[in-house]
Amino acid sequence: MNSLFKRLLNVKGMVVEDVRIVDGPMRPEPVLEVRVRPRAGMLRCSRCGRKRRGYDRGGGVRRWRHQDFGCWRVELVSMMPRVDCPGCGVVVAAVPWAEPGSRFTRDFEAECAWLMTVANQRT
Repeated sequence: MNSLFKRLLNVKGMVVEDVRIVDGPMRPEPVLEVRVRPRAGMLRCSRCGRKRRGYDRGGGVRRWRHQDFGCWRVELVSMMPRVDCPGCGVVVAAVPWAEPGSRFTRDFEAECAWLMTVANQRT
């Protein structure tokens, strides 16, 4: 299952831990929630990009909007470990699927940018 979802998500450097469909009163439609984590040994400082030792598991869970699978909205969910960087201090580690500070995956952002270039302005 892990390798199947890794291929479907098209993101290198991550481990798929769990996949489930989440729905409830706070969500207008069900969401395919994919719990992921960066691969061991791949922690990098989100500011300078250098490999660093982990500091702690971070302050909570974050979510990133990913490209849809057919009619299913997809969200990646992960704990955000922090690293201790001599130059930058203790900062959130970079993740391979998103830019620092973004709540969207790189693939989702690229698809939106492409749609902006090809869509009619009246669309």
